[in-house]
Amino acid sequence: MMLKKLSQPRYFFLFLLALAIVVRVGASLTVVGFDADPSSLDMDEQEYYQYAGDLLNGTYEFNTRRTLGHVIVLALYRLVTFDNFIATQLLATVIFSLTAPLMYLLVRRLTGNQLVAAIVGILVVFWTPFIYYGTSLYSETTALPLLVAFLLLLPRGSAVVQPADPEQGQTSAKTWFRYGLCGVLLALCMLIRPMYLLFVPFVLLLIFLEEPRWNTALKRSIVLLAGCALLILPWSVYMTTNAGTPILVSANGGETISGGLNPVLVEQGYQVFVAPDGRVTWTGPGKWLPIHESGYLSEAELQLPYFQQDKLLKQRTLEWIVTHPRETISLQAAKLLYMWGFYPLRWDQQTLLGSVPTIVALLLSLAGLIRFRGYTRQLARFWLLPIFVSAVALVSWGSWRFRQPGDLGILVLGTLFVLSFAVQPETLIRRVRPLQYESFRQSIAPVKR
Repeated sequence: MMLKKLSQPRYFFLFLLALAIVVRVGASLTVVGFDADPSSLDMDEQEYYQYAGDLLNGTYEFNTRRTLGHVIVLALYRLVTFDNFIATQLLATVIFSLTAPLMYLLVRRLTGNQLVAAIVGILVVFWTPFIYYGTSLYSETTALPLLVAFLLLLPRGSAVVQPADPEQGQTSAKTWFRYGLCGVLLALCMLIRPMYLLFVPFVLLLIFLEEPRWNTALKRSIVLLAGCALLILPWSVYMTTNAGTPILVSANGGETISGGLNPVLVEQGYQVFVAPDGRVTWTGPGKWLPIHESGYLSEAELQLPYFQQDKLLKQRTLEWIVTHPRETISLQAAKLLYMWGFYPLRWDQQTLLGSVPTIVALLLSLAGLIRFRGYTRQLARFWLLPIFVSAVALVSWGSWRFRQPGDLGILVLGTLFVLSFAVQPETLIRRVRPLQYESFRQSIAPVKR
């Protein structure tokens, strides 16, 4: 009876949610403990936590470096938990736990296969990087479930739905509203994690991949961008007015790119050291340096307002890239190798529990993408994610925190590849329309009713 209930989406969703909460809360209490305090947080976490406290106390001061999305979320967590640190951390962990059941619904909707969706959902629950980062107060804990909700809500194009599917050929007001709402969700992702600004071109590409009728895809893209602008433009006006210089989301573009591309990283090379909290970590190519360590600004320039520093950083980093192409390519390669677990391999706990599973999942996903090449459009929401986070690494650095959306994609493709040895590929994904190998003229032709 219980197994029969679990075959129904609503019950399996609740099962996954409960399982994820148990696993993540257990991990959080194990890592953080019952007597932890904000001093145990990483630097970025402490900054977010402090800003949230300033917001609650009415002492928040405008800054151009951080957006307020995650700060507001943390302030709400602290408000409802009566500013109890452990309760705040656990609440963030519970919200992050939504990622697994939402991912189950997304995979089920895109493949039409309960088995594939269930396995992916369980993998997301027990994926080591998610367990580790799910115990943190990083902005990813807020942004990742919201991203999956965006992908779940985004209507599918005519290339990836069955003729009898309710979404087939939809042009109703409800459909346009959903595209507008998706734009709002995407804007929320940006205000929580500015790196999702780079996701916009991937979303537009996704719309055109799933909808071969260019006019329809263009209209849907415009509506989505309009919904996005509803939140981004007021925020941009607020930032620009207070800073006195044009700012779209945040003014840390120069800081972001300079931290991962600078001569200091090349000169110092790979170095292992012990962090203040006792962790053995490393620095060098593939990592990121703060402004005062990148070597681009003098002591006098470090006293300038932040947006002026950022402008100088952007200018000098681009100049260094042009004059040092070999070093730039080397650093970019190190970022990607670090992001996907190939470097550095120190054969410690992080390598065995993090790098090795990541490399295996990545290789399986590449094999899955080849094996299921006939479903390229239908699986676009998954294979675009690792490409997106790789682009983020090239702009910033190879942080595993930034890689989380990509992990979702490789888990889906890897699962499909493994299952295809026991089940025929055509039964793993609901077959729609063979649009993958048609000519250019056929791909843009109107869909016949």
